[in-house]
Amino acid sequence: MDSCLGVEQDLDKALSKFRSLNDNSSKLLQNMIDQVEEVRREITKYSNDAQLSPAQTMLINDLAATVKTTTAQMSTGNYHRELHATVSRVGKSIDRHFIADYASVAPKAESFCNDVNRPIMEQAIAQHLYRQGLEDVGDAFVSEANITGVERTCTFALLQRCAAALAEGDPSAALNWAERRAHELHNSPLPFTLHRMQALKLAREQGVGAAIEYARRQFPLHAARHERALQAAVCALAWCTPGAGPAPPIYQHLLDPKALGAEAAELFIKEACGLLRLAPLSPLAGAVLAGARVLPALHDIRSKMSHPHVIAAWSDDELPFEVDLGEDGGGYHSVFACPILRQQASEQNPPMRLLCGHVISRDALNKLAMGAKLKCPYCPMEQSPAEARQIYFS
Repeated sequence: MDSCLGVEQDLDKALSKFRSLNDNSSKLLQNMIDQVEEVRREITKYSNDAQLSPAQTMLINDLAATVKTTTAQMSTGNYHRELHATVSRVGKSIDRHFIADYASVAPKAESFCNDVNRPIMEQAIAQHLYRQGLEDVGDAFVSEANITGVERTCTFALLQRCAAALAEGDPSAALNWAERRAHELHNSPLPFTLHRMQALKLAREQGVGAAIEYARRQFPLHAARHERALQAAVCALAWCTPGAGPAPPIYQHLLDPKALGAEAAELFIKEACGLLRLAPLSPLAGAVLAGARVLPALHDIRSKMSHPHVIAAWSDDELPFEVDLGEDGGGYHSVFACPILRQQASEQNPPMRLLCGHVISRDALNKLAMGAKLKCPYCPMEQSPAEARQIYFS
């Protein structure tokens, strides 16, 4: 998600640049059109046989030159360069935030095709299709792949159909399911959520009167546990009447069938799976979700472990990474890199502390020294190279 947000920020900047340049171009074009129209109106005042005056000729020439210069700038000037830089930045952001090849850390495709794993994968795919309510697709897959041992009548498929209907704004199927298990859902917020959705649906389709009548029958059972939500739902009915103005922000969610349906569908799957002791995700969906979360971390670890400095550190007396020891652990450095030469310090090239407090490597010290004088590269203090002292990180 962080990667998506990072790319989205750069994409928003690119879109903003496009809109800004489009608005600027539109203003320039409209300005040129107005100037041309003004000159045309001025010329049409005279007859076709009349000759243009020197002033009119100069005005037309200046206008033609302005139009030519402006169009040339818009087609080949800074516009394209600015757009190219912004669009290129989006591509670089995608390359930076997303990794195209996980082959180094992901299982080989061949491992799913052997005699042991292939039947398991096929069963997981078929089970996922049936759980999603895609019976026709699942039947075709099972038939063509000759898969056995997959239960077609999946309990989760019924729940999925109810959730899909809720997402479309129809709570009737979910209400029937909940009414059959009312005693088991006594302490669940699901019945009230479904009845609230049904009441608002009646208000939109049959009028506020039908919604109030339904609410009087169903809401008293839930008034004690959902008082504030019930009050908000009843108040929202005022904006279901014909000619009602825009609803306040606090009621807009209740008056949006899609948003209310999506919330009810998520709650329905959660409560129903908990009641029936079902996993909310199929084995295939769970494996994909887990893989999507763990692969970036594995790739990051693999890239760090394959770095030349890390490989060399394993055979030395240094840690390959910085280690966070917490607030009470103290400050320890596993490596030191010279800020001048960008080289990692070693026993032959140790870090040296100058009189001013800045630290550089011995090789950098020797390169910067001019006889008996040394000027610190980070501050104007002059000193003798012999005054530098070797420091040790523990």
